[in-house]
Amino acid sequence: MPKNGLFTSTVVLSAQPDRMCVKAREANREEGFPLSLDMLLILEIMLHEHDLAAAEAQFTAVRRAPLAADAKAAVDELCYSGNTCSISVQRGSLIVRDDQKKTPVADLTAQSRSTGQMLRALGIRRNLDHGPEAPNFRELFTELQERGLLVPHVGGIDWGQLRRLTPICPAFGTSRGTPIDRYYLNRFITEIRDVVQGDVVEIGGEDGNKDVYGFTRASGYRGLDIKEGPGVSLAGDAADPDIIPANSLDSIIAFNVLEHTARPWQVVDNMWQWLRRGGTAYCMVPSAQRLHGAPEDYWRPLPAALREMFGAWSEQTVHQYGNPLSAIASLMGIAAEELDAVELSTHHPDYPVASCIVARK
Repeated sequence: MPKNGLFTSTVVLSAQPDRMCVKAREANREEGFPLSLDMLLILEIMLHEHDLAAAEAQFTAVRRAPLAADAKAAVDELCYSGNTCSISVQRGSLIVRDDQKKTPVADLTAQSRSTGQMLRALGIRRNLDHGPEAPNFRELFTELQERGLLVPHVGGIDWGQLRRLTPICPAFGTSRGTPIDRYYLNRFITEIRDVVQGDVVEIGGEDGNKDVYGFTRASGYRGLDIKEGPGVSLAGDAADPDIIPANSLDSIIAFNVLEHTARPWQVVDNMWQWLRRGGTAYCMVPSAQRLHGAPEDYWRPLPAALREMFGAWSEQTVHQYGNPLSAIASLMGIAAEELDAVELSTHHPDYPVASCIVARK
């Protein structure tokens, strides 16, 4: 059950002819998420009332009451271009904006504070209904909280053991279990295991990784590393195009490599040269991870950067993993075993922890 001290997050709602929905994709909610009258009522109540018990009592009372005349009049007087408007809800204020002119139309904060029914009035105008006769306030409250629409009040965040200036494990979480980025890499390997085939070279890897990853369709597997060593068939710099003959490979693996090269786009061009027509590169880079020189740590490529580097290839598919929680866990050295399946698998496009790409020549 949510704790007291929550309030409505910064959110922009779109009032369309037949519905109201979340307009901006923020936190863990998708653009276009529709809202019922009951949800709108809770959001407006929590805009001004931060105590859960008092909010529930107010919800019950307002829901049973007829629409306040002042609220209906204020909404009827709104004038904006087109059929839609946007409502900005943040820090106790409620502002209506013209979607076409991108300008404020009305400040309904005072009416909202006195009636608590402005969003309800806007919803009724768009023919929304309340839903069940006996709504479960706590369930609706929890859903809004899980979607990021209700957040702790300013100063009300419980940092707990995360309020520290050093990581919990400076070794990426290895002292506690599986590092978060390694967990996501393993997921990516599972997704590509049945398609990696033919003559394969792994940049920054070893010959024996064929069995470690389970790439059973690889007919040959060689590791390429900057230095000679056990299990390394090819010693040299991946930035050197002459290390491998052109048009000689079917697959190239590069896990946690491109961030360690000063000019990763040059390595990508070399991979394209080394692959046969139809050959494929499989790459992973960390997007949220502590610095670590091996020998140097230059980049944190984001999904858009991968698409740009592989832009000239005939096909490319980006696999992105992570969310705000797993990003924090990755940076703090919290292990994957300390998060549950939902916390690890939930995807948020603005918080990549690991970014992977499958690109075909």
